[in-house]
Amino acid sequence: MRGTADIPALLLAHFEVVALNAAGLSCMCSYCDDAEEMQIYEQQQKIRAVDFHVYETYMEVLRALYCSASLHTPRMQDKQILSNFNDSLISCLWELLCYSSSFMDSMNDEMHILYARLRFLRRILREHHEMMDEQNEKIGALLSEVGIILFSPTLSRVIEGEVSFSESTQVLDFCDMLANTNIHIKHFKDQISGSSTIESLPDSSHSLRAPEVSQTSSRMLSKCKMPIAHEVMVGLDDEAAKVIERLMWGPEQVEIVPIVGMAGLGKTTLAKKVYNDSSVICNFHIRLWCTVSQEFNMKSLLIQILCPDAKHSRVDDEFQNLDEHALLEMLRKKLMKNRYLVVFDDVWDIGAWNELGIAFPNDKNGSRIIFTSRSSNVASQVQYGGEPHYLRPLSEKESFELLQKKVFGKEDCPQALHGLGMEIAKKCRGLPLALVVVAGVLATIEHDICVWEEFAESLTSTMVSGTDQCKKSLELSYEHLPYHLKACLLYFAAFREDEKIGAKNLMRLWIAEGFVEKVEGKRSEDTAEEYLMDLIGRNLVMASESRSIGGVKTCYIHDLIFEFCKTEAKAKNFLQVLRGYDELSTFNVPPYLHRLSICSSGEDFIKSKLFCPHLGTLLFFDATPGDEFELRDISFHFCIYKHLEVLNLEDINLRLKELPTEVESLLCLRYLALKGRTMEFIPPSIAKLSHLETFILNSCMTVSLPDSIWNMKNLRHVYVRGDVAIGLSSNDNNVVENLSNLDTLSTLCIYFDQGGENILRRIPNVRRLKIFCLALNALNRACRNMSQLECLESLTLGSFNFSGSREHVELSFPMNLKKLCLSFLGLPCRKMSLIEQLPNLEVLKLRVQSMKGQKWELMEGGFPKLRVLTLSELDFVEWTETDPHSDDYFPCLQQLKLLKNSNLEMVPACLGRISTLETIKVRFCRDGVDSLIRKIEEAQKNYGNENLKVIIIG
Repeated sequence: MRGTADIPALLLAHFEVVALNAAGLSCMCSYCDDAEEMQIYEQQQKIRAVDFHVYETYMEVLRALYCSASLHTPRMQDKQILSNFNDSLISCLWELLCYSSSFMDSMNDEMHILYARLRFLRRILREHHEMMDEQNEKIGALLSEVGIILFSPTLSRVIEGEVSFSESTQVLDFCDMLANTNIHIKHFKDQISGSSTIESLPDSSHSLRAPEVSQTSSRMLSKCKMPIAHEVMVGLDDEAAKVIERLMWGPEQVEIVPIVGMAGLGKTTLAKKVYNDSSVICNFHIRLWCTVSQEFNMKSLLIQILCPDAKHSRVDDEFQNLDEHALLEMLRKKLMKNRYLVVFDDVWDIGAWNELGIAFPNDKNGSRIIFTSRSSNVASQVQYGGEPHYLRPLSEKESFELLQKKVFGKEDCPQALHGLGMEIAKKCRGLPLALVVVAGVLATIEHDICVWEEFAESLTSTMVSGTDQCKKSLELSYEHLPYHLKACLLYFAAFREDEKIGAKNLMRLWIAEGFVEKVEGKRSEDTAEEYLMDLIGRNLVMASESRSIGGVKTCYIHDLIFEFCKTEAKAKNFLQVLRGYDELSTFNVPPYLHRLSICSSGEDFIKSKLFCPHLGTLLFFDATPGDEFELRDISFHFCIYKHLEVLNLEDINLRLKELPTEVESLLCLRYLALKGRTMEFIPPSIAKLSHLETFILNSCMTVSLPDSIWNMKNLRHVYVRGDVAIGLSSNDNNVVENLSNLDTLSTLCIYFDQGGENILRRIPNVRRLKIFCLALNALNRACRNMSQLECLESLTLGSFNFSGSREHVELSFPMNLKKLCLSFLGLPCRKMSLIEQLPNLEVLKLRVQSMKGQKWELMEGGFPKLRVLTLSELDFVEWTETDPHSDDYFPCLQQLKLLKNSNLEMVPACLGRISTLETIKVRFCRDGVDSLIRKIEEAQKNYGNENLKVIIIG
């Protein structure tokens, strides 16, 4: 701070030695192994030789600045220097707080207060540029005072255990100085809060405790009747016809078709209807969908377009390692010479298109691009922009029709309620979102004239025009929710806007948060699913994908509902959401913050050094998923956030081979989700997390779990992307410990003679299981002992493509099995008859080389409940039935997928007579398969099935 002219020449010479040695040390650390540790130690000792001189000079400067009446040196008045100095003090204090167990309670409290006050000063320095020199001087003096405290020899001796509080008056003097410094900063805060130049900056207090669950809702929806977002559409047929006409019969050059309308009018719904229209599917070679939203990242948009099935945390390395230019070029090559349809949903301005536009070739072959936007100006500012298609509000008749369908389903509205229904629909002024939200309330209240009259009257004073109309509808619907559903709905604010959220993961988070009531004799997951179905039934949550065996796979909320949840969650002290580095670095942490959701880059999250010792939930979502951030040490976070019940850091890659043992500090943890691509070992100390229910690890390795895991009685879900090998204790012949509560295990890796049957015996109640076998005898043991898992509903079984006959592999699956996925098993075709006899099987996916042989002959009466059948990359040539004239095959089949079956020449004729068949998809099969499927389609039409959808690609 004083300039190099004031520093003694001898000390400058020492600095030069430090710099040279540090450079050498850095170089050595990049290449050395353990053998060079002694050399590194010697280098460190040389550097430490000047520690005392540097320390004395540093403290001398700080004391001089603190004691000085004014700080007229331009360097200390420079706000950037003050800000950097403040950041370094925050980092230092953040690390010191890890040693808080060395402090007595009063000192610990004062240190926490000091940390909060330093973050307050950082906020002042960054947000308020109009501060006068006098205020800068005061901040500089305060920071100097803090520096003297943090680098005090007394504090160092306390941390190192060299002195106790009772042994030294110096420690008591230090505590007094710490308390006085906090008082000085508070006085400064009070002064500037009353200043005319700076607005008041009150602390935000969030008393965020998990709400108690009241009662289970009595209104639940059947899994089979789940209301997918596109099922109920009213008044869109004519709108869709107009848009489809523009897509199919417009000019040959590429054209942008904007769909414009106010929020909640149904723009996305219309775009989806058009996008999935069968004539549109047949007309375009490539169809792509991309959700832009108000805040977007270019690389993540490109990855979303190129890899639509990738989850945010699981983007393929192929895309992860490419820059934006390379991704743009990849997209351009993908689209070139193809007639493409690309939908950009929720476009706020042309910024995204200006950067992406060069990747969309104009080959004059009728390619089209759809924008959905609230602004008509977006379309007028882009090249190839066509006339906007303005989406109209629903008529009064259409409004009532939509309301009726949402409240009563296929039944008509009772005549006694017809007039009131028309009145309520009219007050929604043709806005579909307002209608479905109001319908969600009507569906849950008594269908009585007096009740409906009271409800209709309540709408009179609240309904206004436009977006406010939706907000008022949302408030009304929210107030009608039972308490536990309010908590579940507000939790959606923790996720990214427009994100398709995995339903299973969402429900596990609800359970870990304590939102889900525990009902005797009932799994918490089943109760949580009822909650989700209830929210969907109330039209507050949309189901975007269904699970093949029933239920919701992914869900989302409308952006207006998202904004409502975010605002309400903050107002109710339920959840704090921080987005971007500015909010992170200036956030004034309240004393009892319970839930925190962060959406930023990983680097900004770590750099912000948030300290929230009472935090119960920490969720991190990467705002730049295309740019992976790596962290080499997470032990600090485990030491600081000791009260966490929920921790999700799945969007930050931990570059570690072993999870740090400090994880044992998180004794309250119920949900833990991490990513460590190179992680291979989990320490035995994880067993100390006795409350842990869900453990998720995204790894590319085979991860070894310790045998101590068998003592974690509350563990319900273990999901490791990669493989997981579980240790067995030496006394395995007399096993007592098991995981009787385990519901999900994926992916269990069974080695040669590891004793896979003993592992299966220890998870008696598992419902979802994924296994990978590394040897033929391991496969034999797994298949032979599978039937003992009586609760098993979903099984994925795979293996290496190892040599050896599978003739003697014994298939023995539990009778309760509903979903079965096989790959690389090489089972003889004749063994399929054992699978055909499973009485409850609903989904069967036979993937890469799961079956070997030329001919698969279906057994009459087989697959009594099968709804979904996928045959992918199989070698068989003939697929037939034992009796071509019998109709006793696939009585419940709805979906058939044939993917890359290059040798297939024959399909069973019975497919043409299955009345339940809804969809046949064929991709990249032998040319003759196309004509076979067209014959099946013709037979279905003759049989009376006009709604069969056949899609053939490649």
